[in-house]
Amino acid sequence: MIICICRLLESILDKTEVKALEYLFVFASIWCIGGGFAEKDGKDFRKEFSNWWKEKWKTIKFPSKGTVFDYYVDIENSKLEEWNKMQTKEIDPDTSRPISSYTVPTVDTISANYLMKQFISVEHSPMLIGNAGCGKT
Repeated sequence: MIICICRLLESILDKTEVKALEYLFVFASIWCIGGGFAEKDGKDFRKEFSNWWKEKWKTIKFPSKGTVFDYYVDIENSKLEEWNKMQTKEIDPDTSRPISSYTVPTVDTISANYLMKQFISVEHSPMLIGNAGCGKT
């Protein structure tokens, strides 16, 4: 997994002059280590990981709102941004199509889509796991 993240960083560095290398390393580390955590038996392991990360790692300050998984690195501005800022298009439903044919963008689907595209761009096949209805489709 770390090799995959490093190849991802290499591909980004080849494409752009990145001033946010430290942000990218933290982002990759967070998703590599804690991205697979979920809630089990009423305990939210992802939130616990986020709290631990914010407490232990002070170099990159995450906003107090939300978890470390709610943010991505805006490379051009060298800062953290919320995933919902990537949502660019409005949903204009066509009432002749069934509702099941629409994917409503959420923070989870936006982040999963972004991460999948990054892995595919460095020729690694991502595998999505999770409960039904969590945006794998």
